[in-house]
Amino acid sequence: MKLKYLYIWLIGLLAIGCFDDDTTVDTVRISEVAIDTNSLQKEYNRDKNQTLVIDITSYVTQKEKDLPLTFQWDMDYKFYSDSSVLYVDCQELGTFPMRVKVSNEHSSAFYEFKLHINSPYEEGIAVLSESNDGTGMLSFMRQMADGTLGSFETRCLSTNNPGVVFPKSPTDMSKRLSQLFISYKDDPSIYMVNAKTLELENVVTATEFSDFVPVAMMMPDNTARTAIALSENGKVYNLASMEGLILSHTALRSTYSLVHHGYFGAYNPAYYLWDADLHTICYYNTVNDCSQFGAIWDEDHEVVAIFENEKGSSFTVLTRKNGEIWKTSLGNYIYLQDPDTYQYVGIDYRDVQRVITNPVLEKENPKVASPSYQCLFYAQGNKIYRWYYSSTSFPTESWATIDDIPNAEITTMAISPDESQVYVGAYRSDESGENGYVYIYDTRTGRLINSYKNVAYKPIKIMYKVK
Repeated sequence: MKLKYLYIWLIGLLAIGCFDDDTTVDTVRISEVAIDTNSLQKEYNRDKNQTLVIDITSYVTQKEKDLPLTFQWDMDYKFYSDSSVLYVDCQELGTFPMRVKVSNEHSSAFYEFKLHINSPYEEGIAVLSESNDGTGMLSFMRQMADGTLGSFETRCLSTNNPGVVFPKSPTDMSKRLSQLFISYKDDPSIYMVNAKTLELENVVTATEFSDFVPVAMMMPDNTARTAIALSENGKVYNLASMEGLILSHTALRSTYSLVHHGYFGAYNPAYYLWDADLHTICYYNTVNDCSQFGAIWDEDHEVVAIFENEKGSSFTVLTRKNGEIWKTSLGNYIYLQDPDTYQYVGIDYRDVQRVITNPVLEKENPKVASPSYQCLFYAQGNKIYRWYYSSTSFPTESWATIDDIPNAEITTMAISPDESQVYVGAYRSDESGENGYVYIYDTRTGRLINSYKNVAYKPIKIMYKVK
C-alpha cells in the first residue's frame, strides 16, 4: 500500500518537471518631461506695443527618449496657444497669470509665471508738435523707475490708434486725471485720449458754434468736471470734461486775450483772464460769476503775461503802456477780507512798479514762471532770459543760448513739477521732417542737462505728464 502512494508521488514530481515557464517580466521605461524653470523668469515686464517671446523647447528635456510633444499656453486662466513658441502682442495693460503645459504620451510638466504689461507713457515729458503742412505729432520720453529719462518715442498717437486720422494744426494739450486733451484748429475739435495708453476715447466737437476754434485750454488736473476752452476769436466756452461737451459759458461772456493764468489750489480753481474790452482782469472761480478787477489799468494797457508770483499766494500781471512794461502783483483771491465781518473791503495789492525792458518782452514770447525761484523765464529767438520778480529791469544778457544748431527758434517752454528743470522746445524752420529739438536746463544754474535732436516737429506744447 505504501509502495502505491510512493509511486503516485514520484509520478507527480515528474509531471511538474515536464512544464517549462516561458513567461518574462517586460519593464516599461517612462520618458518623463521636465522644464528647467530655474533658467526661466518668474515675472516678465513688457511695455505696451512690445512682444513677449518664449521658446519653451529650449528648456524642455525628456528622461529616456524623445517623444512627440504637445504644448498648451494659458493666459489669465484661458487657453491662448498650442505652439511651442509663445508670442504675446502686449496691448492691454495689467498683470496676467501665465502657464504652459508640456506633454508627451507618458507625462506632463508645468511652468507658471506672471506677465506685467506696463504703460511706456506712465510719466515723463510729452511734446505736441506741428509739421510744416500742419500735421500734428505727439512725442513722449518716459521717466524710468530709477528717476532717469529714457529716449523719445515719436508718433505716439498714430502708433496707438491705427487707422485713426487726427486733424491738422494742433494748438494745445492738457491733462485731467486719466485723460489727455488735445485741441485742433483744423476741423475744430478736442481729442480725448487715455493718458496711459494714448488710445482715443472720445472726440469733442461743437458744430453748433460756428466760431468755436479751440486754441487753449485751462484745465485743472483734478476731479473738476468743467474747464475753459479759449477760442481763436477770444470767446470762452465751457468744456464739460467728463461728458465731452462744449457749451456756451454763462459767466465769461466778454472777449478775452489768449494770455491767461490758472491757479489750481486745494479748493476751487481760480482763473485769471484779461478782458480785452474792459482792459482788466476777470477773476473767475466757478463758484462766483466773473468778478472784474476794477479800473486798475486804463485802455492804453495791453496784457503781456499773467503768471504765479509767490507760490500759492499771489500772481503777477505784466502790461505794456506806451512801450513801457508795468508789473502789478495781487493776491491769488484778489480781494481783502475783514477778519471780523468776512466782508470784502478792498483789492489785495502786493506790488505795482515800472520795469525797464531791454530787449522788449512780447506777449508772443514763450515764457514760464518759477514761483519757487521767484523768476520768469522767457525766450526770444534762440536765447533764454531770466528775470527776477524783485528786479526793476529785465536782463540784457541771456541766461542760456541754443548754439549747437544753426537758426534755432524757441517756440515753447515749461517747468518740471518740482521746478528744478526748465524744458525748452525749439525747431529749425529751414529743416524738413522732424525738425524739433528739446533742451533741459537746471533751473538754478542754467546748466544744460541734456538735449534731444529731431524728436518732434515744431514744438507747440511741452509738459511733464505726471501719473
